[in-house]
Amino acid sequence: MGNQCTGIDDFQGQQFAPNISVQDEVFVEGRVPIVGQNPSRFNDDDMITVYQGNNNRLNYGRNSLGQGYMTAQKYNLKDNISIKASSQGLRTQGNVALMITIQSNDIVLMNQRGQECVRQGIDLVCLIDHSGSMQGEKIKLVRKTLKQMLTFLQPVDRLCLIMFDCRCYRLTRLMRVTQENVRKFRVAISSLQARGGTDIGNGMKMALSILKHRKYKNPVSAIFLLSDGVDEGAEERVRDDLLQYNIRDSFTIKTFGFGRDCCPKIMSEIAHYKEGQFYFVPNLTNIDECFAEALGGLVSVVANHVQLSVQPMNSNKIQIKKAYGDKWTYDSWKGAFTLYQPHLLSGVRKDYIFEVADYKNTAKQEIRVLLQADPVEGGDKVTIEQIVSLNNQDLSNEVLPNYYRVKGAECFEQARIYAEQGQYQASQQVLQNINTEIKLQKFNDPNLQVVQTDLEMASNFCYPGQFENEGRHHMHQLHIVHMYQKSRGVQINQNQDGQLIALDCQYQNNLQKQFKDQTRQIKQNDPNYWNDC
Repeated sequence: MGNQCTGIDDFQGQQFAPNISVQDEVFVEGRVPIVGQNPSRFNDDDMITVYQGNNNRLNYGRNSLGQGYMTAQKYNLKDNISIKASSQGLRTQGNVALMITIQSNDIVLMNQRGQECVRQGIDLVCLIDHSGSMQGEKIKLVRKTLKQMLTFLQPVDRLCLIMFDCRCYRLTRLMRVTQENVRKFRVAISSLQARGGTDIGNGMKMALSILKHRKYKNPVSAIFLLSDGVDEGAEERVRDDLLQYNIRDSFTIKTFGFGRDCCPKIMSEIAHYKEGQFYFVPNLTNIDECFAEALGGLVSVVANHVQLSVQPMNSNKIQIKKAYGDKWTYDSWKGAFTLYQPHLLSGVRKDYIFEVADYKNTAKQEIRVLLQADPVEGGDKVTIEQIVSLNNQDLSNEVLPNYYRVKGAECFEQARIYAEQGQYQASQQVLQNINTEIKLQKFNDPNLQVVQTDLEMASNFCYPGQFENEGRHHMHQLHIVHMYQKSRGVQINQNQDGQLIALDCQYQNNLQKQFKDQTRQIKQNDPNYWNDC
């Protein structure tokens, strides 16, 4: 449960450590770094350096313009993002399933030797729970994961480490990941020790303050929240702080819940506020793979402030009855559904599902799809508009499998709510009914087969004790994973003996898979991997 603490980092108490300048910072092995803690001076972030093709370095002001890698690779958003549409009738409902597909091409960020090329910079704030429940193996694995993360970051990236228990403490400023600073980051990471309670809300307040007050800005920004505990009401305080800080820069939040003691409701809601991901990590030795995948997603961002609008050309002829997913907003005046996403990754496909009232007339049925996005390198907003016909059947064999994907995602949420109310049998029935309905369709779709496997696993968790211990964690994650086609680090399934096994995850792009595979390979080749903590 959250604690109202006072001390140097209590935002409410306004009591802070002495104002320590950058020159007076102290990083000594075996000790917690001495870094300024006053939020009013969180504009002490490192200046950003852009590496240009002629090997000259150019320091510049507040807003990053990227590293020019998209221009060098001739990756133009308009030429590398496609919009398609297809529809298929729903026999039982009397409606039509409409699928809008947005697909981005891959961009090459690895050279022929498997080394990462210069890319856009990332501003990453890592918020680390070091409360007493993290004692022992948990804090050890977190230290190793953070050190491994440093190997994926480049000098163009900037990193800020914050530790929190019932209070929060800034271990480092938002510093560039240079060779010199890596030593400081490793000292800060090694100083992490478990103690105290858990106040996620206050820690998130400091992380938001870092992003709000930074002097310089990399093109891609994110907050990683790592916790194993419960802080009652934290999600509401974080929501209020997001509104108060009103950070206009595009950023996302990714949360990592360690083990069964974490609160999946809090962690998933905090991530969902900024269209991020909640990674449930029941096996802590997989935390580094989840981190690697999340970093691969940030590295592959090609656009910020992405807005997708879907609007019938003639609302008298076409009526959209439902948009699947709770992030869509509806403008009744325009008859348009709009979805906002902070980032668009390269090499991804998103299939958005709508239910449309069945149209009986023979007139052409058209939908206006409008996608607007800011290229990650800066410059003018890109607008991609396409008028698509519902008579287009190019993807018709994929419409119903995706329709049942989102229906299954809804059932994870419905089943979780039933189980939380103690209605375990009703929870199982919801999952079994949709799975039976999918089986009757006899689809041969690999992604839908994963949904079916997850439905079976979730049903096995809908029993007293099992649901509270682990089932609710999986259902929070699976609802978002399958509704929005988000990667989840490590896919967990049950074998025939009821044991949990880790599989490769769907919905990853190539770079996310490369980062995760690289981490897995390093672990396999180094028997002492977990000893360097």
